[in-house]
Amino acid sequence: MTLVIGKDVPWNAMWSGEDRNEIRPCKYAGNRLALWSPFNPGEGKPIFAKPHHVRQRKSIAEMRCTVCGERTSNGDRWWFPFGDLRDGWWVSTESPVHFRCAEMAQAACPTIGRRQMQPIRFPGGHTILSAMVGGPETDRDFGVKANGRAIVGHLKLGWRAPWFLKPTKECV
Repeated sequence: MTLVIGKDVPWNAMWSGEDRNEIRPCKYAGNRLALWSPFNPGEGKPIFAKPHHVRQRKSIAEMRCTVCGERTSNGDRWWFPFGDLRDGWWVSTESPVHFRCAEMAQAACPTIGRRQMQPIRFPGGHTILSAMVGGPETDRDFGVKANGRAIVGHLKLGWRAPWFLKPTKECV
């Protein structure tokens, strides 16, 4: 069976033929040093829970749909609110989706299905943040030599006091 990117496999998913890491400058990270993987979508098997480093940053920087890879417009920009509250910021590595792609994701993604998640209109007021990595853990986990340098991993979307979170003790 041939898997179709944007239908069976999200556009920003890593493929086994891309699962190699280097450190290179990345234009989607302001030309700073970043984790890099070769660009070979469709080569090998998809690794669904592991986004491709460059495509993930591109999807956040350019507001591209994580499912199909096309740019989202303000009128068709939806989002599944995955993320964490950290230091007063709600942060997420999840890029927006088109509404039609959100429906596909609901049917295809086990995590979205299990949580019975509904997409929300993409919230305004976000900031794009860089997740910085480095040190022995980065060297071990990604097989690179950071040599003490700060390296950009993923880009994240961040919001302060977001309206889309239900207030909890952690959020107050």
